[in-house]
Amino acid sequence: MRHYLNLLLSIVLPISVLFVIAATFYFSLSYDLGKALKLGTIAGVLTGVGFSTIMAAILLILRKVRTKHIEITHPESHIIHEPSNGAIDKKLMLLMDKELAFEVAIHSIIDQNIGKVTKGSKRQGTISIHTPEQIIHIAISSLTRHTSKIELKAAAYNNKVEQIINYIKLKENSFLQY
Repeated sequence: MRHYLNLLLSIVLPISVLFVIAATFYFSLSYDLGKALKLGTIAGVLTGVGFSTIMAAILLILRKVRTKHIEITHPESHIIHEPSNGAIDKKLMLLMDKELAFEVAIHSIIDQNIGKVTKGSKRQGTISIHTPEQIIHIAISSLTRHTSKIELKAAAYNNKVEQIINYIKLKENSFLQY
């Protein structure tokens, strides 16, 4: 209900003003200006509020349908993780080679401004990220020629770790789609 009221209140004034102007112009063709302003204001406000009520309902329904459609057609954009209160030691298998996985992990940190990379070695496949909350260690190893494994270790599971995981998995999916 709150979303509906926010949407209604945001569109009722501009639409009512447009209807008042249109109704005033319409009534000015038949009546003098004073009477046209009074009739135009009353008719425009009533029509604008009614039209806004219907449009807000339609727009809210369209938003819900669109988000449901995105959830169905693009499930990778809604990766859900179980939160944990303790330390995290998460392993991800990726369908990309070690060098590409390392580059994607580095870009996930840089693009999202997650923290400062304190230590990193592309040859060994290790990255240490210092955030204000914790230090995140990432180790990338090669499983086969075209697959790799990423191990994320952190003191706690928070939104920074979740952002890294989501970015890496979304990039993997986009590479597979390409």
